[in-house]
Amino acid sequence: MLPDPDATLLVDLDGTVADQLPRVCEYLDTAHGVDITPAEIDAWSWPVPDPAPHAHIGETIDELMQERPEWFLGSLDPIPGAVDGVTALSDAGYEIHVATHRIPETHAVSKAWLDEQDVPYDRFVHDVPANKGRLDGDVLLDDYHANVANALDAGTAGVLVRQPYSDPSACEPAPVADGWDDIVDLFGV
Repeated sequence: MLPDPDATLLVDLDGTVADQLPRVCEYLDTAHGVDITPAEIDAWSWPVPDPAPHAHIGETIDELMQERPEWFLGSLDPIPGAVDGVTALSDAGYEIHVATHRIPETHAVSKAWLDEQDVPYDRFVHDVPANKGRLDGDVLLDDYHANVANALDAGTAGVLVRQPYSDPSACEPAPVADGWDDIVDLFGV
């Protein structure tokens, strides 16, 4: 059961509010001639085909965060409905804490993006542990099933935002949202 307003929502960025995979696919195509679509990336360990220099997609994302943060993170499109959805939750009284595993060096870019997109938030969590279940909050909204499972294990509610790489069976009984309309409906906003 999801809490009433006044609760703290831990909201992930990539794959939850920001649509990072189209930018990753653009980079792989222009830099390495690898033509893929976001729908093909069905795991964070998805093997990047030759001639790309990385073994899996997670390594590519790490490289982009470290070497091209402005290009990568500064111009992402929001997930459809995310800005209106987060705004509706905020307006309903939920406290919004951004909880992302982006590296600390990208936090200024991330905050600028949130401001440019008019995404309301009350706090940007700077030190997010690998296990998001250790964060202080009432509900975790995240696209990665392991993060939602960690929250559930810690006694925090979780909502899985479905992406091609999400595995709902890994974080049962968390509700699964196919988009921000589902999230807003889950919270009755």
